[in-house]
Amino acid sequence: MRKITLLLAALSFSLLADTRIYQCDMTVSQVKNDQISRPTKADFGALVVDSGDQFYVVRGDDVLSSPYLAKRNGKLVGVGEDELIYNKSHDVYGVHSKNQSFFFDGCKEVG
Repeated sequence: MRKITLLLAALSFSLLADTRIYQCDMTVSQVKNDQISRPTKADFGALVVDSGDQFYVVRGDDVLSSPYLAKRNGKLVGVGEDELIYNKSHDVYGVHSKNQSFFFDGCKEVG
């Protein structure tokens, strides 16, 4: 239900701003000693709602919300209140914790 509410809000918001909704593939990688390894493609992806300098990831009942992102080294990057690191580079989105990284790519616009 939360997913539907977020989508409806995002769709109505998209009428007022340049917001895009994508269906993306998801890859999960392990992080050890600041090195990303063992990339594994997830069985199903996620919806990504992108408003330019901020994005949301909706996967099942889970919703991750990036902070407003700042440009650094050609990427948009930010640290959320949830202490996760969010980044966006062209059409690839990333959410990173100390032990895992989640990448969302192969995105196709759905809204």
